[in-house]
Amino acid sequence: MKKKYLLKTAAVIVILLLSALVMAILAHPVKNSRDTEKILPVVTDIQRYVKCEKDVPLEIVMRAGEDVSLGGFELLMVNLSEDSRGTIHILLTQKDGDTLLDQVLSADTIVPGEWFTLAGDVFFTAGSEYVLTLTADESEPYFMALDTDYLDSRLPFTETVYQNGQDVGLGVSLGIDVVTDKEVTFGDIFYYAVPAVIVLTVLAIALVLAGYGRVRAFLASIPVSLWVRRWGNELFLFLLFLTLCLSIYSRAYCEGVYISADSADYMREAVNLAGGHGFSYDGLAGYRSWFANWPILYPVMIAAMIVLTGGADAYLASKLVTMALIALILFLLYAAFRKDAWIYALCLTNLGFLQLAYYTWSEVPFMLFLLLFSLVLAKIIREEQVKARWYVLLGLSGLGSFLTRYVGLYVWIVAGLYLCGLLLDYRKRRERAVCRKMIGLTLTAFVSGLLSVGYFCVNKLMNGMPSGVSRTMWWDDYEKLTNDLIQSLLTEIFNIFSLQVPELIDGYPFDKKVLFLAVVFAGLIWFVRKTCRRRTTESVFLTMAVSYYLIFIVIRYFSSMDSFYFRFFEPATFLACIGLIGLLLPYLRGRKAFSYFAGAAFAVVLISLLSLTDSGELKEGRAYYSDVRAGWERAYAEIPEKSVVIFSDLDFRSSYYRPDVIGGVIDQASTLDSLKEVYYGSDYLCVKKEFAETMLAEGEYDKSISEMLQNGLAEAEDSGIYIVVPLH
Repeated sequence: MKKKYLLKTAAVIVILLLSALVMAILAHPVKNSRDTEKILPVVTDIQRYVKCEKDVPLEIVMRAGEDVSLGGFELLMVNLSEDSRGTIHILLTQKDGDTLLDQVLSADTIVPGEWFTLAGDVFFTAGSEYVLTLTADESEPYFMALDTDYLDSRLPFTETVYQNGQDVGLGVSLGIDVVTDKEVTFGDIFYYAVPAVIVLTVLAIALVLAGYGRVRAFLASIPVSLWVRRWGNELFLFLLFLTLCLSIYSRAYCEGVYISADSADYMREAVNLAGGHGFSYDGLAGYRSWFANWPILYPVMIAAMIVLTGGADAYLASKLVTMALIALILFLLYAAFRKDAWIYALCLTNLGFLQLAYYTWSEVPFMLFLLLFSLVLAKIIREEQVKARWYVLLGLSGLGSFLTRYVGLYVWIVAGLYLCGLLLDYRKRRERAVCRKMIGLTLTAFVSGLLSVGYFCVNKLMNGMPSGVSRTMWWDDYEKLTNDLIQSLLTEIFNIFSLQVPELIDGYPFDKKVLFLAVVFAGLIWFVRKTCRRRTTESVFLTMAVSYYLIFIVIRYFSSMDSFYFRFFEPATFLACIGLIGLLLPYLRGRKAFSYFAGAAFAVVLISLLSLTDSGELKEGRAYYSDVRAGWERAYAEIPEKSVVIFSDLDFRSSYYRPDVIGGVIDQASTLDSLKEVYYGSDYLCVKKEFAETMLAEGEYDKSISEMLQNGLAEAEDSGIYIVVPLH
């Protein structure tokens, strides 16, 4: 017994010594190695570019604010010509001094839209200027253009970009690899080696002291499978919700600003709603306007969040609204599918959905109401006896679909299809339950449809057009439109799996892409015909999805709006995926491969959550949106409350930030009196000095306008950029 005890003790000591030796090696610094930190400027969704013209040098002048050692530069380029990729000559010199870096790159080595590392050891001295010159022969790449104010806070140098000898006033998508003082250890190189050694050490000691049988029995006694069956689904939904919320906050608040023209209008209306001006999106600016281009419900949600949070910024409020809507979507999926909800929730990892969630757009609430409508309609169709409350809920969800997007009116077309099916059933069976369903659906559709038509009538009276703007056909290139449709459908297929379209398939000519889509859709049709039955939840979701695809495509060919892309099709793709998952589940349940897939999905979500919490912006407490707002504050600093800005070049994304300000124009027919009449709601008229000087030099404006500009220039302060003229 004593001998056995001594052997175990010796074995434990050996294990500890070996573990200590390995840990010492892992803690040892690698020779001549220093940790490198990437500093990348945030590239937003705004499409502004700085082009490297053929054989014309693009100069990036960097003035170092501190001593810094660089291990290289990071370049983000787009629009590389595919006809003749050519080369890019990159030259780094100290201004009026030595050459520090001189390389010629083949454009084939640069992947458009991805950061490319240009290696090179360089030391920047504080106060010195360095010039990075890029000369492209055939490729003509574009840099993404960035605001220099934000670049200065991110990088250890200020940046001025010269194109054809002119300062472009913007930075470019150029990052750096900063060599730090921290030595790199073997533990840093071999990721997770330290915790792995600790776990293996504990396991080895347990095996020595307790024996293999006891250790195995202990591990087997842990009721992992019971925990998974009981709480795995709910835990997955919770972790996915946290991941999506943190992703929205990180991507759309800390790292970028996702505001389109539509987004700005939604938020401008929301701010006016919160301020008590109702449908008047220019109410705070003093004008009688009517919000009709889009339905009102989404701005109402943002306004409600502004009020509930005690006056939160409209953009932040819109992100909180999206998070709340995602919670409701997950709740509906859980209520409908219970323990299978986790796999349906994977529909929210679609790349298209994530983009919708980052932007301030109405598609996310639209998808919530479509989901609710589909679930309730499926219940009504599927069950024999349906209580009145379900028809009420169906009507409210249908109305909600319409009040988030006008195209949501299509849900009653789908209900009409099922009503026709019920009519055929009634003719065969003459059952009273079927008759009651027909009456219930008809009354629900009539009331909800009547309210929707009434909404259009109010818009017509207040705005002059039922949907705010003329949506009649303007000129469209039908070939390009069709190609956009093909590319969009192709993108939807791969977005489902959180993948970009593979380069091989993306490189197909459009006729081959059509062939690829035909094969995919033929397979889906075969599978649905084989597995789908009438009066099932899956049939309703698929009918809703296919109807949306077809109706929207037809509408787009007969009226002009944005071309086909993920924003339009993602709501239908969401519904289609739910239907297809329901058809696939019977073939998946109980299979080991399905269990492995569930474990892999859980691991990916958990790692994604950990990755987001480890991001630099969240750790540093930085917010790109705060920097953008600071830029807006500077831009609006000279503009008084309730002003009209003539020939405004203010960031369109800021229109909700100062809803008391509108943009205006002065043409040759304008007089001072006509301006006062047109801009009756504004108290001040603002014009940039440089614009005013140009207008006076042209000499084509009315005398009253010229005198106003002359007086404004005479009275304006030398430091200001605007002339400000009282209108009343």
